[in-house]
Amino acid sequence: MTAIFMPEGKLFRATEQAGGPWSPDMLQGSATTALMARQVERLATASGFAARRLTFDLWRPAGLRAFATEIDMLRDGRKAKTMQVRLLDGEVEIGRCTALLTAQAGESPADPFAKTALADTPPEAGTPPPAFAQQWSRYFRNVAVRLIEGALERPGPAAAWMRLDVPLVEGEANTPLLQAVQAADFSSGVAQIVDMRQWTFINPEISLYLFRAPEDEWILIRSRTRVGANGAGLTTASLSDRQGPFAEVMQAMTFERRQAA
Repeated sequence: MTAIFMPEGKLFRATEQAGGPWSPDMLQGSATTALMARQVERLATASGFAARRLTFDLWRPAGLRAFATEIDMLRDGRKAKTMQVRLLDGEVEIGRCTALLTAQAGESPADPFAKTALADTPPEAGTPPPAFAQQWSRYFRNVAVRLIEGALERPGPAAAWMRLDVPLVEGEANTPLLQAVQAADFSSGVAQIVDMRQWTFINPEISLYLFRAPEDEWILIRSRTRVGANGAGLTTASLSDRQGPFAEVMQAMTFERRQAA
């Protein structure tokens, strides 16, 4: 079993398991966002705070190389902290995570207007995607997928359970938060609405808003994509575990028509 990253001193070297959909030599967005979230989670745990918002800006393609992370505390308050994690390829910053952490209270109020949600179909009762759909990227081959609504190979809204089955970093267990972050990057793919033989679509950023900590290795993504003007789009998704919803996701999308062969 090969990990997505191998530690090299203070660096993290991407393995071929990190390869993404556009090129096997370029990292899957899930790999870069999860690596930055790992640093956020460590600081949150050490401070006793909870991660509430994670915003990732993906500025440049990342190759299969060794990366450094740098952490800056932008605001260190008693009730809220804002930090950033920079992902570096040598001297080049290829991505950044800005995270909001908040202090944890002893209890939450009851929501008298909340509707009782029906329990989601568990991953064990879901359906694996067709084998060809699982070949979307080298990274994706390491992700267990169980569909409960829609289909990955057809355009339209869908819902799928996902779990990364290899370690993100060699020698470390994948935490529920890392599972949630890596799964969130697939929101636009789960809810793709175009013929990918005619269109490409990218999300140069992604934001997660967490209203509780995830508690399970399986993460359910229920997502949909809207198309606007001039190639713009928006994917929104809800993330759940076996206990129910815990986060909302937003991705700004950019569509481009493929050039005719």
